[in-house]
Amino acid sequence: MSAYDIVILGGTVVDGTRLPRIRTDIGIKDGVIARLGAIAPEAGKRRIDASGFIVAPGIIDTHTHFDAQVFWDPTASNAGENGVTTVVTGNCGFGFAPCRPQDRDRYMLMMETTEQVPAVQMRAALPWSWESFPQLVDALRRTPKAVNLTMYMPLNALMFYVMGEDAKHRRPTAHELRRMKGLIHEAMNAGACGISMSFMGSSNNHVDYDGSPMPTDVMSKEDAYELATVLRDRRDGIIQVISQIGPEGDRSISEGLARASGRPVLHNVFSVSSYTPELHRQSMRWLTEMNESGLRMYAETVIHRGWVEAELFNSPGSSLDALDVYRELTVAPTKEAKRAMLEDPRFRRRLRESYNPVMFEATAGGIDGYTIISMGPGADPNGRIDRTFGDIAAVEGKNVVDAFMDLALESDLEFEFKSRPIAENVEAVAELIGHSHVLAGASDGGAHSKITSGGGWATDLLIWLTRETNLKTLEEMHYRLSYQPARVMGIKDRGALLEGMAADMLIYRPEDLYFERDRYEIRHDQPGGDWRRVQKAGGYRYIICNGEVSFDDGVPTGARPGDYLQVTEPDRAPMAAE
Repeated sequence: MSAYDIVILGGTVVDGTRLPRIRTDIGIKDGVIARLGAIAPEAGKRRIDASGFIVAPGIIDTHTHFDAQVFWDPTASNAGENGVTTVVTGNCGFGFAPCRPQDRDRYMLMMETTEQVPAVQMRAALPWSWESFPQLVDALRRTPKAVNLTMYMPLNALMFYVMGEDAKHRRPTAHELRRMKGLIHEAMNAGACGISMSFMGSSNNHVDYDGSPMPTDVMSKEDAYELATVLRDRRDGIIQVISQIGPEGDRSISEGLARASGRPVLHNVFSVSSYTPELHRQSMRWLTEMNESGLRMYAETVIHRGWVEAELFNSPGSSLDALDVYRELTVAPTKEAKRAMLEDPRFRRRLRESYNPVMFEATAGGIDGYTIISMGPGADPNGRIDRTFGDIAAVEGKNVVDAFMDLALESDLEFEFKSRPIAENVEAVAELIGHSHVLAGASDGGAHSKITSGGGWATDLLIWLTRETNLKTLEEMHYRLSYQPARVMGIKDRGALLEGMAADMLIYRPEDLYFERDRYEIRHDQPGGDWRRVQKAGGYRYIICNGEVSFDDGVPTGARPGDYLQVTEPDRAPMAAE
């Protein structure tokens, strides 16, 4: 009988702990790393020759929206093929439980307008076998997956469940607060890793189907802090909050949540930008001050070289929706109504005066950097394709917002553009993730699939920061991509290649990794024949999840070894959910 299910022979092991790499063998048994050290080849049922390859821990992506996609796509593409073996969902306060059967369509509309998960896909493929959060966890446990998953209790879903539409217009009563706290306890006992929310007021493109802010964006801070006391009472879990996008937002809510809960807060989101070149340093100083004061706070980042690529009026989720005025254009019901607004001098003036490119530095950047890649089905007699709006505005002597609106009209609202990369200054990126409490990134995977594709973020960082610039070692990067997020999230048995840890790992040669930066690929592979944009990235020889090969040279093997990871205790301070 073989001692191991898989033996990985002669690989260069970068174990995720930041210790120097070593060349050694690895034996995997029952989904666990059973041995690091010399192993006879015949000791394994399967042998993988890893000579000349890096062997590293699977990547943990702490900010995704695969809540829906995982039900029809067990690989969580394009994260799974890019080395991600664990995803965290339920971020920003958005999700599908708790939800009454009669409210299912309303929740799907919420996810469509906040995270741009198309409702047509959800209506076709979500099983909706749950109402409560524990029932959703049970459904996820039963769903075959090629990745591991854990999930926050999303507070927007919770507030709608307890308060209905009133959640957007008034504070909860004392009874409603008690009920929400009871449901949070119930969710965390069942497997929620904590709670999540967005708290950005109206300066956000996380808007409801009618263009108005979501409940948590406009809720009372005191009510948010009261809900956070559940984690303090349990001495368990983590809070994810988006209260900063570039220079926008109110970071005091993150501080208040950390004080109220006594638990780690995962603050979103730090970025780097030429618009505010010192902002990342200011953000790091603030984060240092928070931790030195005794709070437990970490920050997520959006710092890879992905971009936005969109047909402006046919791809939902433009970052410009963070502008109240632009949002009026988004929710206008017809092309004719949008055209009338773009031709109205009063609307044009309001949009021109409200526009501030700094608002979009953490997403697609300012309009001036958008490159036109299509003018719709017609010809391009004025030669606008492959030129930026900034260039066109300068040549034509216009304000860039006017140039934007004029080209929208000229193309019959069908032009397509490509933004600049989300991050461009590699030195600033390296500086930012050098902070002890900053995480290397997040994908937003499962969201915004018609305008971007974030699953290859870690592949890009490995290429950019190690192979291309040598600003970081592989030892440092794999710590940032795996062990650090595992420790922050409270995932005790993953993130490092150590004996007794779960066998989630990557086998690759650094020179084989790729992250193409030309155009996204259009794939019609979603439910109902719907489409998405996919980043051309990858290059991993093997990806292993829970001791099974889930990808072989970029191709899914059909293995479904993924687990639902419960990182909270199941029996702490239970309260009646009434």
